[in-house]
Amino acid sequence: MTSEVHATDVAGAQRAWPAALGVGPSGGLELDGVDLGRLARERGTPLWAISRSTLEHNFDELLGAFRGRYPRCEIAFSMKAHNTLAVVQLLHQRGAKLDCSAEYEFDIVRSLGVPPSDVVLNGCGKSQRALAAAAQLGAREVNIDSCVEAQRLDALAREAGNVVDCTVRVQLDYERLLEIDPSYVHAASAADKFGSDVASGEAMKVVRTVVDAPNLAFRGLHHHVVFPGYLSDYSTESALAHHAESAAELCRFAARVRASLGVEVERLNLGGGIRASGSIHVAPPGRPEEATWHALPSAPAFADAVFSAIESHFEGDELPLVQFESGGHMVWDAVVLLAEVSEVKEAVRRGGPAKRFVYIDASAMMFVIRSMLKMAHPVLVVDRPFDTPAAPNVELVGQTCLTDTIAEGIELPELAAGDLVCLLHQGAYCDTTSTQVNSFPRPEVALLAEGAARVVKRRERLEDVHSRDIPLEG
Repeated sequence: MTSEVHATDVAGAQRAWPAALGVGPSGGLELDGVDLGRLARERGTPLWAISRSTLEHNFDELLGAFRGRYPRCEIAFSMKAHNTLAVVQLLHQRGAKLDCSAEYEFDIVRSLGVPPSDVVLNGCGKSQRALAAAAQLGAREVNIDSCVEAQRLDALAREAGNVVDCTVRVQLDYERLLEIDPSYVHAASAADKFGSDVASGEAMKVVRTVVDAPNLAFRGLHHHVVFPGYLSDYSTESALAHHAESAAELCRFAARVRASLGVEVERLNLGGGIRASGSIHVAPPGRPEEATWHALPSAPAFADAVFSAIESHFEGDELPLVQFESGGHMVWDAVVLLAEVSEVKEAVRRGGPAKRFVYIDASAMMFVIRSMLKMAHPVLVVDRPFDTPAAPNVELVGQTCLTDTIAEGIELPELAAGDLVCLLHQGAYCDTTSTQVNSFPRPEVALLAEGAARVVKRRERLEDVHSRDIPLEG
């Protein structure tokens, strides 16, 4: 199996297409009614194109499925996944709260006029400035990471004359959870950085510190559930079990908090890690033979699994507000990257199979998250999306001095300089983790809707890349 699937594998690649992506009258790709070939030639490449209809559908479908099953819930859009301001504004207008990690994202949403009461402040080792802003302005809640952080926030809230709503971020019993679901290895590997450990008793100490603080209001518990699709043995059933068991484990700790401290757990924040509807492709870098298509659970199935677990641990009149901090789900398939082929090279190695390198004007360093999380980006040819593949063992690469492999072991038709390719699944963590290796400026971003394109983030210029430099004189 190849690490990416060309569009001619209709049963494979097309199921990864968002509904807004199709083939237009000219035979080329269209997204939200915009001809992508024409857009790329008018605006230049590389270029990220965002489908507004896909973005809005993803949010509406998930929130609708959740509230249809359990009315007392809300979704905060996690800005760490995608921070294009137009996207943040659109999702907030549709009813999303905003999940901000640390002070700078908090500053951004405030500059957009978002009420602090719609903002959840997240992150470990929060700066004094971020905590002071949350205390002075009245954030919806602060997810507390430690006893020290609770004490710092309490002092700042006292100075501001306010009481700050808080949830306590906890590390669940990973040893037990790893026996149930091996994908917890990703959360466990960073467990000491985020939140406080339940098994050691540290989490209970943090809860007690918040409860006893006169200027903090304990509202509930927080645990970030990571997306379990990073392992090749992912399945819909394991994904649902992963989230359901995380919710159940958090509920069990909530029961201990009520019994030990006599306080109500009004909110359960299950963080992110949500992917629902469609299919996703996981491809371990350097091992294309292990690539796998994964069907994602439906939004209603996801909702039923999580809320059933919560309802089994709470009495009917004590059901908490359930919160989610979803970022990747909203944007992952709403964004494509358009790039132009600069050169095609045939590489013949003594004793080995021939390989064709297709160089494009984008770089894997524009979405380094792919290698970190093993997420593949299916490759389409913009003007000929259904061409018959002409050659196997193609490697799509960037021009930087690094390995810069974008896709490997794939089949693509004959390509030449000037041809355009389209990479799917570019919405989550791509722009926010992009770099400027070899002084490559970062791409322009366009928002597409009803046949029209609007630039919402301009293309970086070379002077932008080096705007912080102060050259020597003389």
